[in-house]
Amino acid sequence: MVRASRALLLIAALSCFTARAFADDAQMPYGEPRETLIPGNPGMPGGIHVMINAFAHLESTGLGNTVPLLTDDWAMLYGRDKRGWIEGTLMLNFEPLTVGAAGYPELGQSGEGLWDAQHSHQFLHQAMVAVHPLANIWGPGALHDLSIFAGQGSATIGPPIFMHRASSPGPTVPRKHHKGENPHETFPVIGMSYRENDTIFEFSAFSALELVPEDSRFHPYVGAPVSGAARVRHVINHFLELQISGEHLHDQGHGASDTSQVSASAYLWREVKHWRMDALLDYALDAPEEGDASQAVLGEFALRSPNRRETFWLRSEFNQREERNDTVSSPWFFQTFGYEHVLFVTSGLQLGLFAEATAVAIPSSLQSFYGHDAAFTFNIGLHLFGMWMSMPGMPTGMKM
Repeated sequence: MVRASRALLLIAALSCFTARAFADDAQMPYGEPRETLIPGNPGMPGGIHVMINAFAHLESTGLGNTVPLLTDDWAMLYGRDKRGWIEGTLMLNFEPLTVGAAGYPELGQSGEGLWDAQHSHQFLHQAMVAVHPLANIWGPGALHDLSIFAGQGSATIGPPIFMHRASSPGPTVPRKHHKGENPHETFPVIGMSYRENDTIFEFSAFSALELVPEDSRFHPYVGAPVSGAARVRHVINHFLELQISGEHLHDQGHGASDTSQVSASAYLWREVKHWRMDALLDYALDAPEEGDASQAVLGEFALRSPNRRETFWLRSEFNQREERNDTVSSPWFFQTFGYEHVLFVTSGLQLGLFAEATAVAIPSSLQSFYGHDAAFTFNIGLHLFGMWMSMPGMPTGMKM
């Protein structure tokens, strides 16, 4: 509870500052999905973008116990000069204060049983700078763009990270995110992206060091950038993005085998009679040099009402889990349903009441360990979210 109180004070302080600084600017509606916040969309004008987020909830784990949680509590600052030449982002995650080394209590996470020991996230979740050397030639908004980026952040692998995609509005972590979506916080990441009309080619070199519960989350872990990833994305008619990507993870640490991962996905976003839809279909393969390969399929869908006060979502997953004894389970199945109602909005800050439930089918080979063939988890709580823009020419924003 002390950790949770500290994080709430930090979030409250930041929200007060941003409400004063950006009270005259409207919220930005959900735009195109972005795989990483750097490199940014070359169509974005110069300015500043601030976001905060936190879920305070009670979770029934599905195995007979209920725990209080404060998760996904982060703050982000993004900036871009008016010529579109330089951009940067800083994202702080307060889970080391509110979650700590215990991790998330989520049944079926990779290798850890009930508790997802890969989390909490690192306090310095992302700190990236990108240079667009061709911006002076074509200018902001051009459909040709070269970006060179570096810092603490994400490899160029997979669909948008679950924390950054509008199809995943709930508080729980997809079990598939250990495959084809990681590492999403590592230092350093050095990369390049080239956009030609509606196709983007991305490459990055990075450290694949994976933290364990005993590692502190309050400072970056420097590693040689001896792992690599590449991704190709193509946008069709400004509502569908297809991506295929692959990476090789070397020197993950703690005796983990080197591995290769492949991801392919389709992300759809559009409005129908002012209702906003976001949908993701994603496949991933993890093939370690030692041990068996594992696969996962993820489907997500979110629907937002015209006034953006109501959000409905669902998620379906088939996921083979890597067990502690280096074996791979037969697929787990997860089916999630969620709903949120925004209670009030003021100066770009909003507070919602949400509930989320997940039905879990436990593989027969693990039923003796858990004592169940199925489980049902439930979350209920409050969602704090804030977004402020200071960018000329941006849309007028969502009406609440």
